Amino acid sequence: MNRREALKGLGLSLGYVIATPTLLGMLQSCSTKAEKWTPLFHSENQAYVLERLVDLILPKTKDTPGALDVHVPKFIDLYVHEALTDEDKDIYRLGFGAVMSELGILNQAIDPEQPITLKDEDYDAILSKYLRISKAQRIAYIEAQDIVFMTLSRIRDQSVWAYRTSKEIGTNVLVYDPVPGQQKGCISVEEATGGRAWSL
Repeated sequence: MNRREALKGLGLSLGYVIATPTLLGMLQSCSTKAEKWTPLFHSENQAYVLERLVDLILPKTKDTPGALDVHVPKFIDLYVHEALTDEDKDIYRLGFGAVMSELGILNQAIDPEQPITLKDEDYDAILSKYLRISKAQRIAYIEAQDIVFMTLSRIRDQSVWAYRTSKEIGTNVLVYDPVPGQQKGCISVEEATGGRAWSL
């Protein structure tokens, strides 16, 4: 597989936006497992990095749980393992390897007693470099077909998607009505839901 084809595949990162019952079932299975997570697709190093990135993308606040609280990294791992084609897995693997290389830990051995020694500032720096950018910088990365940018964008999109469709967020943070029965089209969001978005 060449780099151009890989980047095209990464550019289709929003192709999973429609949450089917099977995918929602996958997410719920992640939410109920309290034991230590053993990744199905990612290596131990990659799983560790994925957790750190996702935690910085959607951190816990005083009012809402974070991505780690609703097991977003586990869902991403399960989704990649179960839902992607072999070709898409190769693309994802290539992109994640580029992120690991950018962090300087591509070939670092994993030690369960001493995990990767990067600090949160190191992960935050790569997110700032590639995701907290101006429109002009984003266009430049796209035109350059930057694989790290495409991969981090995909991880961010998957994280937000998994977070919003988790049971905890869908029923306790967003507005949830299991049997909607009325339409009020001419009122503000503040009046209808107190300013909160609807759960899908």
